[in-house]
Amino acid sequence: MAQTLREFLKAVENLPPETLVCVAEVDEAFAANVAAVEVVENAKAQSKSADGTEAVELGNGGQKAVVIRW
Repeated sequence: MAQTLREFLKAVENLPPETLVCVAEVDEAFAANVAAVEVVENAKAQSKSADGTEAVELGNGGQKAVVIRW
């Protein structure tokens, strides 16, 4: 089921503006709808690659991250 913008904003409304936002596949199937939005408390940003993407480890860190799973 698709998530509305209202539902997404409610899930992230109290997070600080420097919170990381990343996406992750739920499985290998491609989908257009958001499956879940999760706030991870102990994320860790990794170094950026040459193409501008940045890996985020969802553990072993001290940053919050919003993970959008599709």
